[in-house]
Amino acid sequence: MATAVALRRAGHKVSIYERRDFKVEVGASISCAANGGQWLREWGVDIKRGKPVELMKLVMRDWDTGKILNQYDLDHYEADWGIPYYMFHRVDMHEMLLEAATSPDGPGEPCSVVVDHICSSVDYEKGEVTFENGNVIKADVIIGADGIRSVVRREIGVIPQMKSANQTCYRVNVRRSDIDKFNLMHDAVDPAIQFWGGFPKGELSRYYKIVMSPCSGGDIVSFYCFMPTEMTNHTQEGFVFAEVPVSDVMAGDYSRLDPKCQDLIKHSIDRMPWRLYVHQPYPTWHNGKVCLVGDAAHPMMPHQSQGACTAIEDAAALGLIFSKDYDFTTNVEAGLKFYEHIRKPRATRVQAASARATENLNERIGFTSLTAPEAALAAKDGKLTVNEMNEYDMKEHVAKEAKSYGHLFNAESP
Repeated sequence: MATAVALRRAGHKVSIYERRDFKVEVGASISCAANGGQWLREWGVDIKRGKPVELMKLVMRDWDTGKILNQYDLDHYEADWGIPYYMFHRVDMHEMLLEAATSPDGPGEPCSVVVDHICSSVDYEKGEVTFENGNVIKADVIIGADGIRSVVRREIGVIPQMKSANQTCYRVNVRRSDIDKFNLMHDAVDPAIQFWGGFPKGELSRYYKIVMSPCSGGDIVSFYCFMPTEMTNHTQEGFVFAEVPVSDVMAGDYSRLDPKCQDLIKHSIDRMPWRLYVHQPYPTWHNGKVCLVGDAAHPMMPHQSQGACTAIEDAAALGLIFSKDYDFTTNVEAGLKFYEHIRKPRATRVQAASARATENLNERIGFTSLTAPEAALAAKDGKLTVNEMNEYDMKEHVAKEAKSYGHLFNAESP
């Protein structure tokens, strides 16, 4: 959806083909740090439409007691980076971006949306997509944003090297009204991402972890409930499968969890399983007239809260590269090669850091600044930092690399 907005703003005619519709989304919260939020603002997205919560801190708590062990304050985040750290509910974020893509207001021709179209095959040389219903479309460029099981990725010849992660997850939500009704943990609605666990403690595995944050204007508190994979019995996952019982979420050492946090989970709704996989970086993100964005290009573990921002950065790069400032609209294949050149190193670094944070929560952006207060020291240790993510200037990067593009790729004019 972000890619559609970016390309619309760049002056292109965009059609979005969605495999189902937009009525099935439930989902959990989505983090949008400054490196993602800046592009929403750049594109003129009505951010308030997404009912964000502006985060003010990251809080690390003891698994058993809930005692605060560490805290990373975001009080000066907007002053430092020019935009707040937003937390969206998935449904709200989709609606916000869909409106930006299709609204008659704003620069560019409104995008068209076609639902109930499941991709079955792609001809990357001709630029054609065939759907399961028999419809065939042709386009100058085809962008696959179809997730970790991407059909588009398969069709351009990329076979993922992946394995089941040692950790798996349930996503659950708690209504603010139920927190008030049942007098549950009062600071659950604080504008913060709060963590329980994530470190080994006696016999407690490091793979037990809770990540909690408010979203949807504070009306929903969203949880990611992690545990060792062997503790779960789910074989499916997603946003459209049947709810699991609370007992599935509370398996194993969740009986040791801070009682206040337990009470929240016991009053949860929308309890959905989410299996996690570790993917190695793919050899390519493009072929012919086709490229990949988001999870289709670089699926990552969720522990850096950068999955959405990385996808938004992909979208921004495509919008810049295929803008009037460059000549890539006359050579799509060269433009897609340049897109991968720009995006893959940074996305791969975030992907690797997300895997490391699975094993050590101190690797998470924000907490890296607590363990190594000097950003330069944390960076020297290879850790991602707030500075690295938010100081990045993609416009400058694209402009600089574009000057030497022909030398880099020996590109020829079409």
